[in-house]
Parts: sequence; C-alpha cells; structure tokens
Amino acid sequence: MSAHKVSYEKWRDAITPLDLKQCPTCILFSKEQQLPLEQHQNEKCGYGRLKSSHSYEGQPKSQNFGIFYNQDESRLTKFIRCDLREEAEKLYKLIQDDSSQKSRLIISIYGGAKYFQMNERLEKEFMRGIVEAATIADGWILTNGLSSGIGKLVGEAILQDRTLNRSSKDLVSIGLAKWGSLPEETREQLSKKFTSQKNAIQNGAKEKDYEFPREILKTTDAETIERHLTYMVLFDDGKLSGYIGDEQRRMFVQEATNDKNKCYAVTVIVEGGINTLEVILNDLKDSRPVVIIDGSGRIADVLSGLLKQHLKSVPEAVQIDAGLNNFFQNDETNSDTSCKTIERRLCKRQINEIMNMEYRDLLNVYTLDEDSNVAKTIFDAIFKRYEMMVLKNRGNCHDQLENQDDSRKSIETLLDLSIKWNSCEGLEKVLKHIKRKSIQVSPFSRLL
Repeated sequence: MSAHKVSYEKWRDAITPLDLKQCPTCILFSKEQQLPLEQHQNEKCGYGRLKSSHSYEGQPKSQNFGIFYNQDESRLTKFIRCDLREEAEKLYKLIQDDSSQKSRLIISIYGGAKYFQMNERLEKEFMRGIVEAATIADGWILTNGLSSGIGKLVGEAILQDRTLNRSSKDLVSIGLAKWGSLPEETREQLSKKFTSQKNAIQNGAKEKDYEFPREILKTTDAETIERHLTYMVLFDDGKLSGYIGDEQRRMFVQEATNDKNKCYAVTVIVEGGINTLEVILNDLKDSRPVVIIDGSGRIADVLSGLLKQHLKSVPEAVQIDAGLNNFFQNDETNSDTSCKTIERRLCKRQINEIMNMEYRDLLNVYTLDEDSNVAKTIFDAIFKRYEMMVLKNRGNCHDQLENQDDSRKSIETLLDLSIKWNSCEGLEKVLKHIKRKSIQVSPFSRLL
C-alpha cells in the first residue's frame, strides 16, 4: 500500500463536500455515435475542437483532482481542476483546511509570463526576500503556476529554500492557471494520473500511482506547470487557448482578506507586460499595496521610473508616452503595427489611472542598493497602507475599521506581524493608534 494513499484520501475528502462545479472543457462525444466517417473526422464541437480528438468509448470516466509526489524534493503537490466560475470562498477554504495554516499574509507575485533576465544580484535578493517575508509572516504565495517567467522564478526560490533549509516549515505556495493553456501532453498526463489514482483506491494503491509524471518533470515546454508549488488550481473555461485574466486571483485574495479571515495582502510586480497593468489596477482599486521591483524590466521599470520622477504629481501624457518608448520598441509579442497602436493607447490610459495621486500610498518601489531588502519593503508597504486607512477614516465614528470587533482582530494580526518581523517602527505606529483610540487588544493592553 502506498504511503501517499492517506494524503490522497484526505485531499479527496476535503474536496467532495464542497460540491465544486464540474469543468466544462469540450463535452465528450461517444465513439459509438453513428456518424458518417467524413463527418466524424471533421465535425467540430462548440469550442472549435474536432469531436474525434476528445471522444470516448462507453461511459466517460474522468477525475478532476489528484496529488503528485516529487521524489527529487520529497514533496507533494496537490491539484484541483475546476470551473472558471468556481466560488473563491470554496477554494480558499479547501486550501486553508488542508494546509492547517491560517495565513496572515497573501503575497501575489506576478509579472512577466515568458522568459526574462534580471540582474543576478537583484534576482538573488528578490528570491531571498519573498521567501523571508512569507516564512516570517506565515504567508501564502500566489503566482501564475507556469514553469516560465515569474512563475518559474518563484518556483526556483521555493526550491532553493527547501534545499538550504530542510528543517524549516514548507511554504504554502499556490499556482492559479488555466487548464486549456497547458500543453496537450501535460493535460493528458494529468488526466491520466487523476483517473488512475481514483481507480487505485479500490484496486490497491502503489507508490507509482502518486509519482509526479516523469514526462512533466523532464519537459522543456515552458507552458507546463511549475512543479515546486504546494497547490495547483487549474481553472477550466472549456477553451484550449489563451490565459485566464486576473479575476480569479483577485477574488481569491478578496476572500482571504475579508473581515472574517483577518489576513493582509500585498502584490509584488516583477518585469511584466500589458496584462500586468490589470493586476496592479485591481489591487489599487481594492486598496491593496503593490511593490514594484525596479530594474526587473519592461512594465515594472516603466512604472518605477515614472514614480521616481513624479513623486508628488501625475505625469503628463507625453511623459507616460516617453516612458513607454523602450517597452514597445523591445516588445516582440505582437508584430502587428495597428495592434501595437491600440495596445499603447490602452497602456497609457491604464498607467495614467495607476499614477493617480489617490493611489500613491499604495505604490511602493524596491530598488537594489537603495532599499534595505525586499522583505522589509513588503512589510513597510503593508504598514503604509494601514496608516493610509487610519488617516482616511479618522473622525468617522461609524467606520468599521475603527470601532467594531473586526478592528481589534485586524490590529492584533498587524501587531503579530510587527513582532515576527522584528519591526519596532511598525509596532510603535500600531500601539500609538491603539492608545489614541483606546482599543482593547489582548495580550498587548498591558503595554498601553
């Protein structure tokens, strides 16, 4: 019997009662249907795929979850494939209950989805900093889940931490990706493993049933899954192309940071393209702090440059245009001139919105050799956001942040983070606010 059978059954038992929506990727068609040969070979489903390419014999059998054990790292990755419209509350609860770790901090790390290079020193500081911040704060890391670009870099940071600190706790890291964007071979390997693990429960599970498919471990396809993460959530919209937008991440973070969960959130932007602007805008509109890694390239450098040059003002359109020159000159993702013109216009509008002074206290820039480290920049961003909310709501006696029990619990979380991060400055700021508002916070009331 496999030692991983218990882990699989625990994962299955956690998923089953949630009644997750079934993924709709291309309705399966029976090979027993009597269709003319030419029609059977050429007829397509509603999503543009040949029906013959996803047919079955007899009753369709599929499974939408599983666990993979990576022998090289002695670690499990747990998978769930679900409908793109699945409720974030269910997914958050699933991971929280399974990990037995209530997060105090969610770190979303997004940016370049393709291959990019960073200064070696900057890359090392980034990798060290995000792991340090997440480890100290009992934080969760969110990324795009792909083995390319920023997803791969985050995976390498996690692997490095596991290798160098074998005795330390394993970070909770979550990949949010689209099922249909994965290579066909990866999808086939995942589906095959999911189904074989289900069947193995009745037939006597063996170690090989839970091993990470070697085909995935050895593939050089950059679009495959990042194998160093703890959880992979694969969203399915029935299409086998394109990527998911930012809505799934946004809803997941909103659920994690709602009043009930008392969790803080920050987003770290590395390099990045046009779609990265959507991530930043969503966070700013939700009053979440963003840390931009200066020197990492592309959109991150455009934004960090504008923020440094215009500390107390919104840059004019011509200045934003100048900042975008290098980005579009070096952008090889779209060779169509008319499309680039439209994209540039959209970028200018989004950057202008990001640069609104209303959001300035939420925007933070980390620059190598100017700031102490990435972890401190992340923590300072959270405290700056806290101070912004305090000032914004000062004098409003009905404001929930100031007067309800939720306020006390949120402040307790912030105090806990201050102590774990060994931040005297942060601790002092929160304690002053507690004293001014006469908020009773245990066990710190004796300090007031």
